[in-house]
Amino acid sequence: MSCKSESAPTGFESPSAAIDSLFRSYGIRDMAQDEARRRLQARERFELLDEQLFQSCFSDWHGEHDHALGGFVFGQLVAGKDELQITVENDNAQVRAASASPELKSIVLVKQNGAWKIDLRQSVPPKVRQSLYEVYRRARRAERQAL
Repeated sequence: MSCKSESAPTGFESPSAAIDSLFRSYGIRDMAQDEARRRLQARERFELLDEQLFQSCFSDWHGEHDHALGGFVFGQLVAGKDELQITVENDNAQVRAASASPELKSIVLVKQNGAWKIDLRQSVPPKVRQSLYEVYRRARRAERQAL
């Protein structure tokens, strides 16, 4: 086994590269912030184009039930995509849009094995996380009953 330090996988070498990877998974990297906000306000769906890339953006992805958490984080980031402010301290980064209200929690990224990844559980407020998981559980229950 090599003692040489591994370089971070391309797309995760910095917090901004990780966020860029998340935007790439939806194919909206070059979309203007105004258009992204318009789509969010109109409740238009953003189409996930690369499931594997999407999942790899998160340090604590535990399965399908985390999709809603990832979607929540994506919504927070895409709403302020052209004005994201990133503060890095050691192996943690906080990301927020310059125009975000102070009550809005920052998106947290952690550096693991040289790669920056979004930490879902630190980025999604507990009450939001619980309600998203409850929606997931209800949907799964309804799916099973329909069979």
